[in-house]
Amino acid sequence: PTPVADAAPSPVAPYVAAAHARRKIPWWAAGTLMLLPIWAIAYVGTLERPPKQTTGVLATGSHVFEARCASCHGATGGGGSGYALADGEVLATFPTAAAHILWVATGSDGVGLGNPYGDQARGRIVEGGMPAWGDVLTVEEIIGVVLHERARLSGSTDDADLAQAIDDAVHLGELYLQGHLDPTTVTGDEIQELLDSVADGGH
Repeated sequence: PTPVADAAPSPVAPYVAAAHARRKIPWWAAGTLMLLPIWAIAYVGTLERPPKQTTGVLATGSHVFEARCASCHGATGGGGSGYALADGEVLATFPTAAAHILWVATGSDGVGLGNPYGDQARGRIVEGGMPAWGDVLTVEEIIGVVLHERARLSGSTDDADLAQAIDDAVHLGELYLQGHLDPTTVTGDEIQELLDSVADGGH
């Protein structure tokens, strides 16, 4: 009988040949690749979140502090040629925001050289050097920088709440903080009355 020749193999498609020739991923590398998403999630979790941006009166106060106060009291209120304000220091010196605002508005001249100021337990005596900002900064700027020092630098939640109440009142058109506090005539009672009206919702 006539021998039958074996049929020639079918040609292999180019893309199949390329797949067979391609180097395979080692088993250990495949396991590593499977863990990459978990690693990415863990890495993102370690990244520092950007600080929450303040708005309204606290944002105004932050800008004023950087421009007007940081050179003496330190960029974060840690002190320098002026007293430290951060970590509760300013709250101990001025237990109320009204007393603090009055000090910023009238400065050393408003109290007089050699006279005590702030909480008597602190024993602070005016030695000069604190400007009277009342006729330089607006009411909003003075209240803002005071609340920034108290709420942001010293962590007072009460003053943070007061800042929010002020923002709400301004937004509703119930409070206007333009103009200036005359350092020669403004009193602590006037400032306290203003703050009380905001805290009480204008009632």
